[in-house]
Amino acid sequence: MKRAVTLTAFLACAGATAMGQSMDQTNDAASTQRGLIGPDVIYQSVTSINSYGPVGTKRAYIGDSYTCNIGDEPLLFGFGANGSPVLVFNLYRLHDGRIEQIGMSWAKHACCAIQGNGCGIPCTSGPGLGAGCRDIYSAGWNASQSNLGPRSAINAYTGEIPGIEGVGGSAIAGRLQVETDDLGQEGAGATYYFEGVYVGSDDAPAGNAYNNATYRQVTINELNFSMSPTGATFEGEPAINAWKEADPAVTSTFADVPGEGRFHVAAKASDNGDGTYRYEYAIFNLNSHRSGGSFSVPIPSGASVSNVGFHDVDYHSGEPYDNTDWTISTDGGAVTWSSPETFAQNENSNALRWGTMYNFWFDADAAPEMGDVTLGLFRPGSPADISISLPAPSGAGCNDADIAEPLGTLDFSDVSAFLLAFSTNDPAADLAVPFGTFDFSDVAAFLGAFGAGCP
Repeated sequence: MKRAVTLTAFLACAGATAMGQSMDQTNDAASTQRGLIGPDVIYQSVTSINSYGPVGTKRAYIGDSYTCNIGDEPLLFGFGANGSPVLVFNLYRLHDGRIEQIGMSWAKHACCAIQGNGCGIPCTSGPGLGAGCRDIYSAGWNASQSNLGPRSAINAYTGEIPGIEGVGGSAIAGRLQVETDDLGQEGAGATYYFEGVYVGSDDAPAGNAYNNATYRQVTINELNFSMSPTGATFEGEPAINAWKEADPAVTSTFADVPGEGRFHVAAKASDNGDGTYRYEYAIFNLNSHRSGGSFSVPIPSGASVSNVGFHDVDYHSGEPYDNTDWTISTDGGAVTWSSPETFAQNENSNALRWGTMYNFWFDADAAPEMGDVTLGLFRPGSPADISISLPAPSGAGCNDADIAEPLGTLDFSDVSAFLLAFSTNDPAADLAVPFGTFDFSDVAAFLGAFGAGCP
């Protein structure tokens, strides 16, 4: 059954929605709040980056660090177990519609703080890093291998940080390692992002660990592979957000594990133009110690799945974690990626641990709608998994306009669902070329499908 909707009324409503959408997008990036209760460490910015190597096929990098305590109490700051904030560095590449983490460092342990202004609130000097105070370390100091320690020894959710260990070996040991082949593709349209993620032994228990990642775009010299920061710094935001910043059609959200840490999640569904759709997912573990152990996307009955893929980032320099890729299954009505072994089988199996991002993708001959995907947790506990609403292959609607329950019926619930999807850049409203752009061609396509009715 269908109901008549006048073109004038519908376009007026859609136009108002589009206006609201444009206004909302200008306010997507919120600034980091100052003056939070308790100690609160943030990576304010990176202004210079040192390069090392190559050693074999890899190069390494370390950035300087402008560090702020934007809380109202002093921040513990110094060598020693549970006394030092640690800072890890990551590198990401955005290319061909996918953002991937292509490098990571060990954790740099702080020794001491020179307290000054520059954090946006008055500096009150105190023990460690005083409230409102900023400390600056050069890239060369941060690169000291005697001040580096393995990530595996740190619990990013509780802020448990062991004493410094140091790392020896080659010029790239412990530093942010990247395969040379993954660099210098800017001429082919790639964009690179440098990220710092802090863990503080008193910042985390104070509940202030959710703004501890900051990113900034970098350019890479294709002759000598040196790296230079450029453009704005996105303070308090993880680099996964750069995907949505570059492509508003990306859906971005976060998911908290009850009583534990946070994952940032982004996804996009694109029309391949041949009756299939590409589904892309990226998941960044900010600070969950339980870690990710599996990821599952439901597939409707009768849908065909192909080109299933996975990307992770390798640990190095003696970290105990296995780098074997996750396994892939397309059985049981879902595409599922899983750690090669469970925690019970191998505590060091490849898992989505804090400060890292993994990618998952596939093609399917089912159009997108918002659906519940499942992130399984690696370490035992309750709950065993968390559900996240993201674009996923749709069930059996009668046509492109049939996007709301009950499927098989076209009515004003579909109109309402389309307007909401259109206003939020949801792929369910991306019905016409150019795909990835939400405009009145999508409105016209919806009206045509709605007018055609269900068989």
